[in-house]
Amino acid sequence: MTPDGRRGRARAGAALCALAVASVLAAAAWGAGGAGAAHGQEEGAGGIRAPLPEARIPSVSVTVLGNGTALVEHKVASGGGGGGPMRVPLVAGEGGGRPVDVRAVGGDGIDIGAIEVSDDGSHAVVPAGIGGGGLLVRYGLEDAMRLSEPSTYSWSFLYRATTSFALPDGVDVAFVNGQAVHFAGAKAFTCHGCQMELEFTVDEPRGVQAFELGPGGERIDVGVWTAAEVGPLAFDPASMSIAYEAGGVSDTGGRWVTLVVPTGLIGPPYRAEVNGENAPVTTFDAGGGRVGVSVRPAEDRTVRIFGSTAAGTGAGGEREGGEEPGQVAAAGKGGGDSSRAPPDRGGGAADLWIWAAAAGIGAGGAAAAAYLALVRRRRRRGS
Repeated sequence: MTPDGRRGRARAGAALCALAVASVLAAAAWGAGGAGAAHGQEEGAGGIRAPLPEARIPSVSVTVLGNGTALVEHKVASGGGGGGPMRVPLVAGEGGGRPVDVRAVGGDGIDIGAIEVSDDGSHAVVPAGIGGGGLLVRYGLEDAMRLSEPSTYSWSFLYRATTSFALPDGVDVAFVNGQAVHFAGAKAFTCHGCQMELEFTVDEPRGVQAFELGPGGERIDVGVWTAAEVGPLAFDPASMSIAYEAGGVSDTGGRWVTLVVPTGLIGPPYRAEVNGENAPVTTFDAGGGRVGVSVRPAEDRTVRIFGSTAAGTGAGGEREGGEEPGQVAAAGKGGGDSSRAPPDRGGGAADLWIWAAAAGIGAGGAAAAAYLALVRRRRRRGS
């Protein structure tokens, strides 16, 4: 091969290698830019600029009023944002309800006044210079909860800080992610990294139906707590079960029905069937040797509750108070509590970066392969 031919082949190889490296670097740069955009960076006059830092929020308290309105208070820790303005993510209500009259209150209790809220109502902006000693951010959420007549409320709640809830006085039982929480005292509970479905009925109707065990036998009362319509209870001693017809359920998409059962009639563990098919059931200790057994039929159907033959004979029943590992606990019951933590929303940008880098590496590999094939072809021609 002539010297000119060797120099040409070297120049071609160098160009292809440079193309491969450039492809990888371009992909990495694109991925880093995409990740920043996914995390809320904005394009300003001076190029890409970072968003406002998010405030550190140790805790949130939510007070739910009897009409479904919620009063929210965020505790904002001092020292965040480097002394500059900070973002405070706000709680979202159902139906796109936005926070009303967001105000900041200083650590000494002084009302600082209304503060700016984003157009979509997702966060407030705490100005520089007023967060040095820590502060409270307070607002109301009108119609925070979905309402099903007559007075049953539900809320798909998501907030990553530890959140304490206070419910109206007329609530004795709430359902958190399908688990019953019975309030013997304060109508309050706490969840961590809070993601939950909350349901309750204010001033839930209560009734009593009675059984007589055999002719002239003992009279046993069973409580019926529900806003649904429940037909006469039917006790079957052979299967140790109680059946009833649930009505007024189909038009609301489901209602909780709780039977408060003496454990001397049927004891734990309990299971349920709706129209002959297994259905979820949750229980709580109602006191006085009674257990609340709750089922949520979605349509007007026959519900049957099964138990054991005597109190305490069923091993491995559900925990008292409806508390399961990882669920909330009512105030005064003790024990830690936790709801599922909200998902990390930064993963999508990281995935984009990984795919971009992979694409760049692939492009570089293809260029290198093409160069090697060219070298081999030229060697065969020269041989």
